[in-house]
Amino acid sequence: MDYERIELAQPHYGGANAYRVGDTLVDTGHVCGESVERLEAALDDRLAGVERVVLTHPHIDHVGGSLTVDAVTGLPHVVYEGADALVRRYDDYLLEAREEMAALSSGLSEGEPEPDDVYFPVDAGYATDEVAFERVVGHGDTVRVGPYECAVVHTPGHSHQHMALHHEPSGVMLSGDIVSTNGHFMYGPLHWDIGEYKTGLRRLREADPALLLPGHGDPMDDPAARVTDALEKARQVEQAVLDAVAEQGALAAHDLAVAALGATDDTVQFLSNVASAYAVHLAERGELSVERRPYVVARPA
Repeated sequence: MDYERIELAQPHYGGANAYRVGDTLVDTGHVCGESVERLEAALDDRLAGVERVVLTHPHIDHVGGSLTVDAVTGLPHVVYEGADALVRRYDDYLLEAREEMAALSSGLSEGEPEPDDVYFPVDAGYATDEVAFERVVGHGDTVRVGPYECAVVHTPGHSHQHMALHHEPSGVMLSGDIVSTNGHFMYGPLHWDIGEYKTGLRRLREADPALLLPGHGDPMDDPAARVTDALEKARQVEQAVLDAVAEQGALAAHDLAVAALGATDDTVQFLSNVASAYAVHLAERGELSVERRPYVVARPA
């Protein structure tokens, strides 16, 4: 598969990738001004002639151009089941996402956590009704990406509406955010699920790609090793969460992030969300109990 990676911007967390494959743009960056400016400049240069969009999932750092750049909004879009409905009510989604993150990070400071208006801006005039959805696909469908026919692999966990696109003849897979650069689960608000995350990783392993084109960072030429590492890290974090609660008793989310994930002052807010996601998964298995707002993780009574 011939492709071109375009690195766009996002607040706080470095770059976000978009890919040009023939006439197709895969993902469209964040809604922030820097990302939009880079995308608009690329449309006059490296992305000139793009005629359609495929979105791996509907998070704000992957659909930003679709919501803010007229020349992208009106292009035919292909998305996974459920992504279209989420985009149509994007401000509601963002408000619910900020509420969840406040609950998951409770205990970080006195009073209510401040919403992240930089990363999750609301009431910004998004073109939610104008995004041109051409097709909504499911697991096992085939999608044209440029001149290539790619298999849709449902890879939930980071987002239930997440798909990877596998071009089996070349071994290339556009993998979105199912595999992170450091191999750890990437929390994404509302539609995360650690059990589904492990299912998504195993589906990726079954597809056996030779190269991953991720949503963040450089291409990965060792997919099998990356998936094995991600599954092992998930197992290790689960055990670390159980050990922390066994040793220290009931823990607020931020304390659990420090004890189980080694969170620092710079990372504790995000890692509180990650630790909480694992705690919820373990609670679903009956190994912990979880109480939200204040968010407390404890051993079952």
